[in-house]
Amino acid sequence: MPFAGSYVGRMSKRSERFKSLSTPARGLSGVVQRAARASARRPKTAIALWFVLIVGLVAAGSMTGTREMTSVEASTGESGDAARVLADAHLGDPAVESVLVSADESADAGAAAAKLSARLERLPAVASVSHPGAPDLVADGGRARLVQVSLRGDPEHAGGEARSVSNAVDRFAEREPGVSFEQTGTASLEKAVDRVVEDDLGRAEMFSLPLILAILLVAFGAAVAAAVPVILGITAVAGALGAAGLVSQIAPDSGSTAALVVLIGLAVGVDYSLFYIRREREERRLGKGPVAALDAAAATVGRAVVVSGLTVIVALAGLLVTGLGVFASMALGTMVVVLMAVIGSITVLPAVLTLLGDRIDRGRIPLLRRRAGGGGGIWGRLAGVVSARPAASLIASLCVLGSLAVPAVDLHLGESTTADLPDDIPAVAALRHIEASFPGAPADARVVVEGHDLDSPAGRVRLKRLGERALGVTGGSGAVAVRVAGDGRTALVSVPMPDMSRDDATATVDALRSEVGGKAAVGTVLIGGDAADSADFTDAIRGAMPLVVGIVLALAFVLLVAAFGSPWLGLAVIALNLLSVGAAYGVLTVVFQHGWGESLLGFSSNGTVVTWVPLFAFVILFGLSMDYTVLVLERIREARRAGLAPAEAVREGVAATAGAVTSAAVVMVAVFSLFAMLRLPEMKQLGVGLGAAILIDATIVRGVALPAAVTLLGERRWRVRPLRGRRAIIARGGDTALRTDP
Repeated sequence: MPFAGSYVGRMSKRSERFKSLSTPARGLSGVVQRAARASARRPKTAIALWFVLIVGLVAAGSMTGTREMTSVEASTGESGDAARVLADAHLGDPAVESVLVSADESADAGAAAAKLSARLERLPAVASVSHPGAPDLVADGGRARLVQVSLRGDPEHAGGEARSVSNAVDRFAEREPGVSFEQTGTASLEKAVDRVVEDDLGRAEMFSLPLILAILLVAFGAAVAAAVPVILGITAVAGALGAAGLVSQIAPDSGSTAALVVLIGLAVGVDYSLFYIRREREERRLGKGPVAALDAAAATVGRAVVVSGLTVIVALAGLLVTGLGVFASMALGTMVVVLMAVIGSITVLPAVLTLLGDRIDRGRIPLLRRRAGGGGGIWGRLAGVVSARPAASLIASLCVLGSLAVPAVDLHLGESTTADLPDDIPAVAALRHIEASFPGAPADARVVVEGHDLDSPAGRVRLKRLGERALGVTGGSGAVAVRVAGDGRTALVSVPMPDMSRDDATATVDALRSEVGGKAAVGTVLIGGDAADSADFTDAIRGAMPLVVGIVLALAFVLLVAAFGSPWLGLAVIALNLLSVGAAYGVLTVVFQHGWGESLLGFSSNGTVVTWVPLFAFVILFGLSMDYTVLVLERIREARRAGLAPAEAVREGVAATAGAVTSAAVVMVAVFSLFAMLRLPEMKQLGVGLGAAILIDATIVRGVALPAAVTLLGERRWRVRPLRGRRAIIARGGDTALRTDP
């Protein structure tokens, strides 16, 4: 049996190659080594299982679909309680679409609006249509009319009904020359924003992949080596997007999950692979064989990838304690993509490297051919200066970080509104035109009452008086509307509330709750509405911030101590990461709150930063900043265990990781910068904040502050057991295989 003999021979040779290696290292390094060896023994099986996992997740996500978060699930605080009471009593307002009918001098807007109203009334999706001749629906001397359409069905999922209205309006507009029709409403706005997110994500992916590939070509100097991290990042993102459908059945999708999965997934997936491949190639240049080089990379960079990934996941898990639904979906989706990137890096990547062997360097570009060895260039020389004068270097870097963080003291949070959306969205432009033609339409403060016999004449009188008291607080103009549920136990009192600033609206909500809310003669009174929703969400974020920060810091400290065995080192790293995050907050404040980047980024500042961005950015930044820190510390620890003095080990560690960290930082900043160009303000702010933090972390922190802090800790507070004999020689690159002492 020639085939059997050939197979046995190949397996015997492969087994002998692995027998040349000793028992894996202990602890986490040993676990990662064993995973890499298992994948390298059966590379085709490992790769096939990876693709089966990806395809399975995508198929499962497609079958389950994505469960979207409702406004009730997204709300919190007293306004959330009010929304749930109204939903249970079926007192929610129907979805309403508004159509602005504008005519030039050659056409009759009134006749066109009347004919359109008659046509829309016949649609199955339409419950009622306002009379277009009503005085408050006529403007510009009769040349502008407003047609308001109430839709049937669930207002939370009225996209289909709004689309049927839009189709009817488009067909009608084709036969009305001289008349323009613009439609907007809650459902059509949500649909338009979803389409913008899809289009922007598509463009971001289209530009990001060639950009990442170009950066990796410069980093590796070879096409095959550059392509591997991109492929791993894409597959990890694809699997996580499929898993997002499954996750949404537990934590409904808030609308931002897909964007965040792509944003974070591409960054960490490519970075982890980049670290791994660079170390494996470095070990090969030192003379090690393919298996020994892979083993060494797994025990060092593989361990660093696991520690970094766990830190990101732990940081994201801190968001789950907020109790806010919007954070649960974003956190779980992002945790999944980071986990996928880690799993791929320690399993499928070793398999790919084993199959490729020397072919990983194929497609070399002569102009980008890199020298073997080297001293880390400018970063190595800077590390030498820093380790020679650690105290002065640390003080200087802390002063720079502190200066960047100072503007964050004035950080002001606020909810993103339709006013912040770009005008090139037709539904947004229609809303602007409607507001210009029909100004002064008040918003409503929702006064929700739970009691008994509210539908009786006496109950309605008390509700009316309650509404008048509330109107005196809001200062609105117009009539108070009262609706009572069929069982007479729940009522909605809609109170006009004039347009005002965010701070004034919050103050009005507080006044309503103190003067009208609580226990009353008519029953229990809750205050809801858009202004109350925004105020409650901001309060929830501020209340959750200390808890989330405390949990993330505590868990990160435990991970660092477990990984490096030094509480002092853990405290130093956490302090530097906090300063790095503070500096990113300072950049966010000056760019978006003070408007320094309006023309460059294409936005108009409303004087605030979106409420959820700083908290979400904190957990992401705290996790991502650990990538470079852990990689550098791992290399410093290797040098210390090989017998180098602290200052020499710092210089060696920074110099050895300079290329990997710089390339990875450029990849991350490039991806985040593309997201800063998206049209939604939340994505702009997240892209700028993350990009600025990575740039600060990869330069000031990694190049100056961290080496200075580690040097100052020295022998006393970071004890590392040195290697002896053969292992010390090997750690300095003096042998072709990573072995352990007998």
